Amino acid sequence: MMITRHSRPAAGSLGLSMEGNGAGTRLGLGLSLFAVASGFLYAFFALAMGGWPLANPFPLPRAEYRLVYSVLFLLLFGLLLAASWLVFRSARDDGPTLGVILGFAVLFRVLLLPTPPVLSGDIYRYVWDARVLASGGNPYLSAPADFDAPEVKNEPIYRHQNRPLVRTIYPPLAQASFGVVRAVGGESVTAMKALMLLGDLASILILVHLLRTLGLPRSRVILYAWHPLAVFEVAGSGHVDALAIPLILLAVLAWQRGRGAAAGAALGAAALIKIYPILLLPAFFGKRRSPLLLGCAVTLLAGYLPFLPQTGWQVLGHLPRYVADPNEVFNPSLMGLVLFLSSRLSTAPVLWASWIGRAALLGTLAWLARREATDPQALLARIFVVATATTLLTLTLHPWYVLWIVPFLAVQPRPAWIYLSGTVVLSYAFYIVASPTRILIGVLEYLPFLLLLYWQLRRPAVVTPVAGRLGFAREMP
Repeated sequence: MMITRHSRPAAGSLGLSMEGNGAGTRLGLGLSLFAVASGFLYAFFALAMGGWPLANPFPLPRAEYRLVYSVLFLLLFGLLLAASWLVFRSARDDGPTLGVILGFAVLFRVLLLPTPPVLSGDIYRYVWDARVLASGGNPYLSAPADFDAPEVKNEPIYRHQNRPLVRTIYPPLAQASFGVVRAVGGESVTAMKALMLLGDLASILILVHLLRTLGLPRSRVILYAWHPLAVFEVAGSGHVDALAIPLILLAVLAWQRGRGAAAGAALGAAALIKIYPILLLPAFFGKRRSPLLLGCAVTLLAGYLPFLPQTGWQVLGHLPRYVADPNEVFNPSLMGLVLFLSSRLSTAPVLWASWIGRAALLGTLAWLARREATDPQALLARIFVVATATTLLTLTLHPWYVLWIVPFLAVQPRPAWIYLSGTVVLSYAFYIVASPTRILIGVLEYLPFLLLLYWQLRRPAVVTPVAGRLGFAREMP
């Protein structure tokens, strides 16, 4: 698969110049319209959540705010698709267009920064782990519930813990990041979110550079920069994934430049933020695997080594229990069907389904490891294989688990993944609807995704033919 370089409009004849200026004006007006509409919706959500020190004119009913959020998200997703259509169709790569995109990307995130993390309480664990580290403790050896002093259990930071009985699941580099935030900003949820926001902005800038090196218009960054999944899950909920994503992008850049050891080190560092980037390692295999593996191994060892003497294998924290806990099943796709069939044949369906999923995932990674990525497009295709396997073969898929693949849609805008990146938000409704409705939501979320994946497999010569006709892609076989 080849990516053709888009040349910038030449300053040729007067007619061509005027045509270019007219197209640029229409693009600027369209982008501004969609940006202002999106900004209004983000501001509405911020006010409704009481995030700004203003009167709260739009209070959302607490029992239904996830439903209202889903509606706002889908509206914002529609605006994103419309704005992206304009950008991809025009293929402009000028400074003013990029400035509008980046400027509003920052604005959207700043609007949500002061809001409370109402969709997920994970960030409270980050703050708690930072407290344990600052007190000389070890978050891999103790759980919040181990601190049974009444004054501790009455604090908001404790009451918001969603898993007070378990040890932390976050790797050493994530722990170090939490500690830095505490040292600079104290025990502040907003300060912790600010760090994640900086990581998200770094991802946007790295993605701009990656697009330029691939010969693609930098304006395509809009597909990530304005994506409501990134805005809400990072600026709104403050998920630590925002620190892993720029490292994954750096790994791609290093691989593209033939720096295998640096690519491995970047992947290792990403896995020290959240474990899942380690699954991408086989996707990066090329003719020289040793530098990649060495860079990754050395980085992982350097991250875990300070904890190993005291902690041993408990340095994995809650991770082993998390992957085996039947109560952690949430929003499965293909594995939901496997779970249903297993329940008809076994008294331990979750155990069987989880082992089937792991075996299939390991088989997919082994298949990738036997082949080589020969160029950036092949590498990205292999990354999408890992993303597809982890999505279809897991029993747990929270919306922010999809976030890491969204930047790559700016390079290869695949319809199946564009669709899922928008509809995955429907899973938040699982908390407030009955089981039959959950099944309907799951069908709406995953069936078109699976059909689009199948259609794409039947059309291997063109990665995104429909997206191409709509202006979302210009790759040619």
